[in-house]
Amino acid sequence: MSLTTQPDISVQIIVPNDISPGSAPLLSAERRITPSWTISQLKDKLVPVTGIPSTSQSLRTSGLSGTWIAISDESSLVGDARYALHKGSEIEITDTRPPGVRQTFNFQDLSAIEKYQMPEEQYAQLDDSVLAWKRKQKLGRFDPNAKSAQELAVERLRHDQEMVTSRGIEAGQRCRVGNDDSRRGTVRFTGEIPGLGGAREAGCVWIGVELDEPVGRNDGTVNVETEDGGQQTRRVFECRDKYGVLARPEKIQVGDFPPLDDLLDEDMEEI
Repeated sequence: MSLTTQPDISVQIIVPNDISPGSAPLLSAERRITPSWTISQLKDKLVPVTGIPSTSQSLRTSGLSGTWIAISDESSLVGDARYALHKGSEIEITDTRPPGVRQTFNFQDLSAIEKYQMPEEQYAQLDDSVLAWKRKQKLGRFDPNAKSAQELAVERLRHDQEMVTSRGIEAGQRCRVGNDDSRRGTVRFTGEIPGLGGAREAGCVWIGVELDEPVGRNDGTVNVETEDGGQQTRRVFECRDKYGVLARPEKIQVGDFPPLDDLLDEDMEEI
């Protein structure tokens, strides 16, 4: 009787920037992993790739249904059916250590790292890479019916502008963000923010809101991606720290949303 050995899997290793959500990931690299490895072995092999100790790695992958699947059983195998890892899968690694004790490592500046850079022509000829899999599946730029990035950006902009108009969103109006009644405020900005979210968010319209309470995420500034792939901080509108938030038009409801303190004063007058 012969045993069949599963072939290695080409996956994308992602280290998200959890300190600055919405910005580019700290690391995105293709790696080959072996289905017979245990998850504990996988974590050990990811240490030199990510710079995160194996004991501080939190792993998850996106299942076929689009839901996140935690990879937490260290004795299980990489090829376990629960994880459904296949060629092109993404494995996200989060550093569970407090930000203050994490190793300072600039994943964006790779000049100081000794590495092998495969020529693009050679990589394009491989038949077992993520690129080859996308080509066979006719995904992304290999889809003959796919729209160009510029066409998609124009469509997003037109769609979002129509939504802003239909919802009556204008600067200076009172509003509520989402269905959270505590997130009331005033619209301070409507429009595109070039570089926010990278190419995937090109053409998107954002609504900047100055909240009444410090339940926001910023002070009216946001990190955007520059043309050379770097990051820079851009001020979108003025407000105090934690009083600012940026949201998509579908999350904004304008109308009679006075500050909650004003409502409390009215209630007291009726007692």
